[in-house]
Amino acid sequence: MRSSDRLFMEVPIIISGTDPTGKAFVEKTRALVLSRRGARIIAKQPLIPQQTLKLRCLKTAMDTSVRVVGPIMGESEGCHYGIAFLEPEPNVWGIEFPVLDGTEDPAGRLVLECTNCHSQEVAHLDVFELEVFLANQCLIRACTPCDKATLWIQSEIVEEPARAASSASIPKQPRHSIQERKSPRIPLKVEVCLRSAEFGDEVVLSVNVSKGGFRVTSQKDYALGSIFEAALPYSPKAANIFTPARIVYKEGGIGGAPFAYGFSYIPSPMAPSLTGMQITQTKS
Repeated sequence: MRSSDRLFMEVPIIISGTDPTGKAFVEKTRALVLSRRGARIIAKQPLIPQQTLKLRCLKTAMDTSVRVVGPIMGESEGCHYGIAFLEPEPNVWGIEFPVLDGTEDPAGRLVLECTNCHSQEVAHLDVFELEVFLANQCLIRACTPCDKATLWIQSEIVEEPARAASSASIPKQPRHSIQERKSPRIPLKVEVCLRSAEFGDEVVLSVNVSKGGFRVTSQKDYALGSIFEAALPYSPKAANIFTPARIVYKEGGIGGAPFAYGFSYIPSPMAPSLTGMQITQTKS
């Protein structure tokens, strides 16, 4: 259960504290998934549940106290941990997250940035706002810090020099990223990333979208009722927001033809979790 969107975006951080023997440590690392009340981080330093740390976000130069919720998975670079903020509403990431109370009904979620003051926020767009954004790659919307309507564009991931150099050979992809919920279907072709621990990631093209879900085609044979996390629209070079969705419709796949799948978003529970996020396996 979660009380805010989870943003799959890497941000450099510094964590510090003391280990169980009382020895102080400082580690520069990164957060992998962000939310309003917590994060998923990677660390080489072994951490234990309920341990208290200091976290500094190098993007905003803000400090806050956090609690280690527990380990998630290990890999060669270190272990993934869930952490929760101890201080209320620190906004250490410098990104505004709308609170999910179970009543939100967007067709798409994007991380937008004001071109005037560079404020960032998670924007919940209805179907028509989403169509306008996809057609123009920008939106005119109100900006609280600027106290006026300004031009907003999708936030791009800013990589550290060493990491950017290692990915320089990766070709750029079209800028897309989306999600949905119910009502009238609108024909809309946009890239969607389907993610699951069992099948990994698959990027497909949508056929139509609505407030309650979306329809895609795929060569892969998924079982009816399978649950994925979906980012719609999706961009490999931008921050993406993944939302749980379930396959509620399936047809095709005869004679090598692609399968057609209808996905329905799984509503957000109204009760918040301790971390304010739902942690799932993701790639660093």
